[in-house]
Amino acid sequence: DHERAARTVAEVRTMLGQREELFRAHGIDSIDQLRHLRAQGKLPQLGSTDIVLLVDGFGALRDEFAELDDAVADLLKRGGGYGIHVVAGMLRWNDVRIATQSMFGTRVELRLNDPADSSIDRKLSETLSPDTPGRVLTDGKLFAQVALPRIDNRPGTGDLASVLERSARTIRAGWHGDVAAPVRVLPTRLPAAKLPSPTAEPRAIPIGVDQDALAPALLNLFGSDQHLLILGDNECGKTNLLKLIVRQLVDRYGDEELVFGVFDPRRGLRGAVPEPYRGGSAHNAKLAAALATGIATELEKRLPETADPDAVGAEPSFTGPRIVILVDDYDILTTAGQQPLAPFLPYISSAQ
Repeated sequence: DHERAARTVAEVRTMLGQREELFRAHGIDSIDQLRHLRAQGKLPQLGSTDIVLLVDGFGALRDEFAELDDAVADLLKRGGGYGIHVVAGMLRWNDVRIATQSMFGTRVELRLNDPADSSIDRKLSETLSPDTPGRVLTDGKLFAQVALPRIDNRPGTGDLASVLERSARTIRAGWHGDVAAPVRVLPTRLPAAKLPSPTAEPRAIPIGVDQDALAPALLNLFGSDQHLLILGDNECGKTNLLKLIVRQLVDRYGDEELVFGVFDPRRGLRGAVPEPYRGGSAHNAKLAAALATGIATELEKRLPETADPDAVGAEPSFTGPRIVILVDDYDILTTAGQQPLAPFLPYISSAQ
């Protein structure tokens, strides 16, 4: 589950950022001081004092979740000082990048498939027998025995998967304190009504939630963003996103402030733009070229006659409504080498 894995790492990185800020705000200089404060009942905003990220198969993480490799390495590098720890299992030490190996403070080696892969001592590794499960080799070239992870006093190992599951349920049922928050994932359905209202976000328009913080993803067409390109396969939601953008803009601006030019060869946006906001529409290349030329003529009038480097401000230098160009299924408009939207090219960089 790539999404859940990515969200898990993102949640832990968010916790790291929160702890860094908390350390600065409260003058905390060590994890021991944090634990002492938590033991006194302070810093209730932290759900847990220590966080452990378990990675079963560190080599597979690099192969199958390559986009998470750098994020986990960052947690290894910075997390320990803030109470965030990575515990990883792997087939061999070489599954860890050389630059990351030193970030693991403690190593234990169970029996390896090839003792030559031992990063502690090959000869000692050769003495580990399959007849003694749980015997490990430590960093100090000493042997140790790890415990069998079961709480039913039975020595068997054949049913460990089901035993671990039952043990987890038993421990959970016997615990009556605070529990760890579940990993939040992106919703499969997100009603527009759940996004920030025009009162909460009067200018930037929310179009969804982002993956890292599950916070509203904001589009500021009249500020820092200026343009938006939506890519996707058929029936994946491009037209619906355009409709959402129209709705969010109409909810925030009056028809004297905003006008839409609609290029819609499949007519999927029919009815999406209220009549008072509709400046023009086109459903084929010929009409699109005419509409684009007309809008470009208006844009030319809005260009300042002189360049004033001191005239920098939030207010536009032109009069009249802002123009938003909606183009759905751009590829259809450009068949046979046609470029009906070419009149807009000189004004792309001056959109704001």
